[in-house]
Amino acid sequence: MPRPRKPTNLLMLSGALDHDRKRYADRAGEPGDDRALGPPPETLEAPIRAAWLEIERLAPWLVFADRLAVELAARLLVFVRIAGAGGATPGHLSRLQAALSALGLTPIDRSKVSMPARKPNNRFKQFGKRMGEAI
Repeated sequence: MPRPRKPTNLLMLSGALDHDRKRYADRAGEPGDDRALGPPPETLEAPIRAAWLEIERLAPWLVFADRLAVELAARLLVFVRIAGAGGATPGHLSRLQAALSALGLTPIDRSKVSMPARKPNNRFKQFGKRMGEAI
């Protein structure tokens, strides 16, 4: 069985795209999404919305295009938690693990995720320039 395909953004962050551009030429038109994941849909029940927010806190790299996968993972997470050890089958646990893995939420998959360093928020930025600073 061949190795799973690495996400393009991971290749970009690791420098592999710059190293061998011809190898990844077929990914030039790959869709991207810069929008934030956003709040859970209003149609979700309260426990699933809470699971969504938990997943969002654990995986800040998720984007708007990941919403359906996050919803699926949130639903599975709530089902497994409510069903407990007696009600959740190995199939449910396997699907939950696969869903979490797809979102980069297992130790092995998390090691494959790379995020740019965030600049600290400047809570005084709204007040304009510093004293003595040119406009």
